[in-house]
Amino acid sequence: MELSTTSRVSPAPATLSKLPPLDRRIPRWGQEDLSSRACPFCGVQNLQVLRRPDDLPVAYCAMCALWYVASMPRPEGLRRFYQDYWGAFRPARCDARTAKFMLWAARGNARADLRICRLAAILGSLRGKRVVDVGCGLGGFLLSTQAEGAQPHGVEISREARDFARRSLGLLVYEDLSQCLRRTGRVDAIVLNDVVEHLAHPAELLETAAAALRPGGVLAIWTPNGGAAGANLASARGWVGFRVDLEHLQYLSTRTILLLAGKLGLSVEHIETTGFPQLAGIDRESKAPGWIGMRLREAGTAISLSPVGPIARALRGTLFQRGDTRDRTTGTYHLFAVLKHG
Repeated sequence: MELSTTSRVSPAPATLSKLPPLDRRIPRWGQEDLSSRACPFCGVQNLQVLRRPDDLPVAYCAMCALWYVASMPRPEGLRRFYQDYWGAFRPARCDARTAKFMLWAARGNARADLRICRLAAILGSLRGKRVVDVGCGLGGFLLSTQAEGAQPHGVEISREARDFARRSLGLLVYEDLSQCLRRTGRVDAIVLNDVVEHLAHPAELLETAAAALRPGGVLAIWTPNGGAAGANLASARGWVGFRVDLEHLQYLSTRTILLLAGKLGLSVEHIETTGFPQLAGIDRESKAPGWIGMRLREAGTAISLSPVGPIARALRGTLFQRGDTRDRTTGTYHLFAVLKHG
């Protein structure tokens, strides 16, 4: 796949429509830290359409059916940002109690996670399968695949998250995918959960991942669905995805996935849109959950895993319908695709 090129950035035109802020978490990039950017998949320069609340301009590539940030932080700035991602930007508790809770809840989370259910169905079973989760964070998804019998391996740039997953959860986690693949060889599944939208050069990772699959292996992509933004300014202005999670650099659509599958030599085994972003409290300062928050989370998980779990979920669904809260398992915010090798 052709990769994009970057050059010295020109300020976004003042005439570009700027979206109002929603997410309190807004990365602050100096103008001198930014580089101009073409489409990350075809390398074509496209017209800037609007500005996000962080002042970065967004362009649309009709060839790739892709929205993308048209000026981005330089690689060294991005690396510093993600190395402290779970400390400063998305504070998380990396302690023994968190580890104990994650280990306890893993099997229940696996049963409820549609991504794991789809992967198990496509691969026949996860038992004995070698699964790599790129951008594994603290390791929750890896624990759930392990609970289903998989051999999990993770890749995580954040040292704090990587050390926590290794030390407290006993997981095999590496700093980059190449290092991981030297240890694993070809694998049955590579999972990109909320990863491809963060990358300066996503085509490189996708090519590496596709080449690392065994025959019959799968590449799973879970990412915000840029297709929900439409293909013009009028529809894009109304999409919440350009106002939250402002570390995102591109927004794939269903058509983007289909084009990428062809370039990678993979077949589309499954594709769907689902779910909504968690917006509660997004306009407040982000901080790690406190003692009470952890207790409430543990209690909710305990109820969900208990024999009364189905009743509790049904009751919660009834209450949500009365309160205009949308079901997180329906909708178009997220895009989930499974591409198969051979």
